[in-house]
Amino acid sequence: MVYIRKQPPATANVSRELLLATTAEDYQAIADEYPDSPLGILARLRQADRELEDAVSQMFTDREKAADSLAVAAKAYEQLESRNDVNDSVRERVLVGLARVAECRCDGSDATIQAARAAWERVLKEFPESKNFKAIAESRIKRLASEDSHEFYAWFSQQKPKPGDDLLMPQDGSPGQVPSVPSFPSLLDPGFPKTGETTPAAPVENAAEAAENETPATPDGATADPSAATPSAPETSADPAAESPKPAEPAADAEPVKEEPAAAPPAADEPAPEKSGE
Repeated sequence: MVYIRKQPPATANVSRELLLATTAEDYQAIADEYPDSPLGILARLRQADRELEDAVSQMFTDREKAADSLAVAAKAYEQLESRNDVNDSVRERVLVGLARVAECRCDGSDATIQAARAAWERVLKEFPESKNFKAIAESRIKRLASEDSHEFYAWFSQQKPKPGDDLLMPQDGSPGQVPSVPSFPSLLDPGFPKTGETTPAAPVENAAEAAENETPATPDGATADPSAATPSAPETSADPAAESPKPAEPAADAEPVKEEPAAAPPAADEPAPEKSGE
């Protein structure tokens, strides 16, 4: 009997490098060194995704560099697309990446728009029950069929931003190219009256009606005095000594009053005297 024991190749080194990778170049180096390992395939996918993300950002700042990043991303996706040893989750992401690359290359022409729609339709054809990208693919297919998408990609493809250029806001664009941004009221000042402010009264057209409304008449025809209806409060002095009444001084010839001692309280065992009803 011959017993052969096989062990899978060690993956500690490639796993460590994959965890430490941060740039597209890092992922590319791992994928080139381990092209046939599952982690090498995953590194290639991450390289393509990172190149595509960089390309999308560069399209607003450096259009030439964005085109180079798109080419590298498309090549990495195509390398994975041609393989037969990738699982479905990786292949689905590869097809979505190719569809995004095709849409980034749209210039408003029917050929480029149709190429982008075909790429998204391929995602739905191969993964009709996808839980992650089905809704996105259907939305992009519908959106690319609209006239607005044709106009936008035709305008966007004509923009050639370069590093150091002053980026224009929509309201700064040439008339007819970029819609202006409407002005909305500030959230810090919604227009409500501030504390202490009174709302001005509406103007009265008839002065006589205003006078009748301000001073109502009594039943017998006399005009009521608002101050007479409400008694005025006595004036108070700020000096507390002035407010308290002074005790009356006894007359000079008056006989002094003798103070009688207070009655002693009853003893504890003696009941208190009853009060008379008179």
